[in-house]
Parts: sequence; structure tokens; C-alpha cells
Amino acid sequence: MRIRAVAAVSCLLIASACTPNLPATSTSPQVAPSPTPTLTIVPTSTPVPDNQFPISYPIADSLTAGDAGDIVARLHEVSGGLPVLKVDLTTKQATLTALQPDKGVASYRWENGEITKVDSDIQYLDQKTFDPSQYPIDSLGRMFDIADLRGVRGELVLQIVEYREGQVVMTVTSRPESKTVFFNKDGTAVASLGLTSVADLTAGVGEVVGDATEVYSVTLSPTLGYSADLPDADKGVVLNRTRPAEMPVFETRRTENPSVAPFNPALIQPAGLAKAISKFQKTPDEACTVTVDMSLKRSAPVAKVDCGGSVHYADMDGRDMTDLVG
Repeated sequence: MRIRAVAAVSCLLIASACTPNLPATSTSPQVAPSPTPTLTIVPTSTPVPDNQFPISYPIADSLTAGDAGDIVARLHEVSGGLPVLKVDLTTKQATLTALQPDKGVASYRWENGEITKVDSDIQYLDQKTFDPSQYPIDSLGRMFDIADLRGVRGELVLQIVEYREGQVVMTVTSRPESKTVFFNKDGTAVASLGLTSVADLTAGVGEVVGDATEVYSVTLSPTLGYSADLPDADKGVVLNRTRPAEMPVFETRRTENPSVAPFNPALIQPAGLAKAISKFQKTPDEACTVTVDMSLKRSAPVAKVDCGGSVHYADMDGRDMTDLVG
């Protein structure tokens, strides 16, 4: 991969003998992202003036063959190293949108061997910014292949952008949109989790609980996926972590003083939950909602299992406690 430095852009701006082809050197810029909109935005170099576009920048291979990271790095340099709001990549086009010091936006696009400055329909509404060099953009071809295997149809588009408040995610979708596949920051696809197998229950509960030693509740839902309510560092605030079936974990907070006591999530036994769900399902395909908490005020948490409106209770080993609770 070709890696070129900010010095090339500086040369372009100040030396009449330089050409706009941005010749190569051996290093790439280190960009410090602006995590909050209250910080002063300082470019790491000077953005290329409008009158210097278009900039010739041909590549030997396609974006999916390994040049995507180089192209995005070049777009970032052209922007002056500003914090980035969004990156879009197709097999033939790359677009980077950066946040300017005046809180306006500027978009730069590579296509057909040229870099141009383009109009953007993005507005800055306190979105989180990021450094694109922290994402495995060179794996574009592999991520497109995975998305294709998962049923994404149409013109594939990789996007890096804030998906929920404060959470930047990497996805592959299509134009027109057919389906979206989410990717972790290391380029691996987010696993699709079911709600019945021991393996999926172990992974899902583990993702929402994390390293917490206390939780108020853990819920499995056909609509929401996995969810956990946990004590927050701030008193009177509940931290919720949710892991939808095919999306990464996201966090929200709400003001609340829970009426149930917290418990140690290590007490949850995925094998016991799987046993209880299987026992209470009328058919193997019936969807069940499970809530594990201390609402029954027993010595250990109890799972409430609702399958099609029929409610049962089980302990953490999966034993039926419905008659005892009733």
C-alpha cells in the first residue's frame, strides 16, 4: 500500500514548483479525533484550497484490492486532518466528510483517479467524530464478501459513522438498501445471536453484562435481543446495555431508583436458561421472553419465562419453579 504524508499537501499549498499530484513519502499523519463538540477543532495541517481541485490521484488496483485505506488517508490529508464525521466507500468511490472549526462540514471524494471537493447533505448535530486510520479500511474487499454471503444485495457501501448517540460503527449496506451487516472495529462481522442455544446465551449475556459484578436484571427478548440493567457510577441512574441480534452492544442511561435488589450476574447459568426455555416452549420455534432478576425476593435470581403469553418461572439450573411461585 502507498502511504503518503501531510508534507505533500503542505508542499502543494506553499511551493509553486509542486504539482497537485501529492507525491509519496514514507509516513502518514496522526490525527487526534475531537470527541466532543465543545473542544476547539484544530486541523493538523492546512486543508487544500478549493482552487487546487481536482487533484490527480490514480491507483493501480481497485478499492477492494487493498487501496481503500490509502485513498481514505489521502482524503483525510487533503482535509487538513480535521475530525471526521463520516466515511463512505463503494468499489469505485470514496467520500470523507470532515468537521470544520466553524462546525460546518466539508466533503472530499475520490473517483476515477481524481480527488474533488463535493457538496454534502450532512449537518453537524453534535455527532461523534473519529479517526479513520483506527479502522481496517484496507479489508474492504473481505467485508464486502462477508456482506454478500449474509444476503446484502445491490451496490455495496461501507460506512463509518455515528449510529447511535456517541457510538461510531462500521457497516456494509447497499444502494438500494436491502440489509445491513455490522462490523466490529477490528473488521470482524458482528455475530448473529439467537435466544435459545447455550452458545448464543453465553455470548449474549456475556456481552451485555461485561465485567460488571452487579446487575438489576438481564432480559432476552425476540424484539430487542439481549439487555441488562446495571448500577451506574452516578447515584439514581441505571445503565442499560443492549445487544440486538445482529448489532453491536450499545449503552443508554436513565434516571431511576430500581425497586429490585441487584445480584451477581455470575449466578446466571446459560445452560439452565436454555433448559428452561426448551421446557416451556410449545414448539421449538416459539419465541420466548426471559427476565432474570430478584423481583421474587428469593435468595437467588429467578428467570421469568414468557412463551406466547404463558408465564413460567425457573431457577438458574433450569428447574421449574412455577408452582412454588404461584
